[in-house]
Amino acid sequence: MIKISEKSFSLLKRCIESRQPELIPLIESYVSSDYSDAFYNELREIVGDELCTYGFQTNDEPNEYGLELEALIDEIGRLFLYKIPEGNVE
Repeated sequence: MIKISEKSFSLLKRCIESRQPELIPLIESYVSSDYSDAFYNELREIVGDELCTYGFQTNDEPNEYGLELEALIDEIGRLFLYKIPEGNVE
C-alpha cells in the first residue's frame, strides 16, 4: 500500500475510482517499494486531472478541494523524490 496518510489515501482512491478504477487493486495491495517512479507520476497525473476539473474557482484560484489535491500531488511526489535507493542506509 502507498505510504501516505489515511486522509490522503482516501482522497487518492476517490480520484482513481473516478478516472482509472482498474488501478485500485495496485494501490491497495502492493508494497510501496514495488512502485516505480513512472507509476507515482501516473498517480500524480490522475490527481492533477482531478485538480484541473474540480479544483478551481471561477477566478482560477484553487478551491478547498483543489488545495487538498495540490497537497496530495506534493505528498505523492515526496514518496519517490526522496526515497533511499535499495542497499543504502543513512
